[in-house]
Amino acid sequence: MASAKDEIVCHVCGFKNKPDAARCVSCGAKLEALSADYTAEEEAAKANQQSGFSLAWVGISFAIYLVLQGIFIVGLDVALATYDPQGFWNLAISIPIFFVGGVVVGRISPGRTFIEPAVGAAIATIPTIMYVFWITPDGDFEPSSLEAGLLGLMGVMISLFGAFLGERLQGPARKK
Repeated sequence: MASAKDEIVCHVCGFKNKPDAARCVSCGAKLEALSADYTAEEEAAKANQQSGFSLAWVGISFAIYLVLQGIFIVGLDVALATYDPQGFWNLAISIPIFFVGGVVVGRISPGRTFIEPAVGAAIATIPTIMYVFWITPDGDFEPSSLEAGLLGLMGVMISLFGAFLGERLQGPARKK
């Protein structure tokens, strides 16, 4: 068994690979044989930092949020005649959707992925808000731009919490 000093830490995702690995087992990045010795404090600090950014995970996050929003906002609007996806109910449904989406992305992504779910959530709020404005009949209550922007910001913040929890749910086996 290789000691911690012999392992090569991936510069993209932070995954600890065997010393003879040419590519990262977690993300596939080409490994450089950088065997810097870190103190226990430096290792602990590095363990919770994101070291890269992946547009692929932004796209995956966006798709997850868009599908979940479509199922729970558009689907409920179509299925239930009394459901009105505006104001409080839209917020009440969107917040758990952004949280669950963040947990899913944090759980399935290799390495540390915190920023990507938040960016995906920010992008996913655009079609969601457009849908809410589109379905609002003339003369009915229409959310203001400020309310729509605050909903988007809350979604981004909640998705960060979800991504952090998802990373924690990966467990030590995925991080080593």
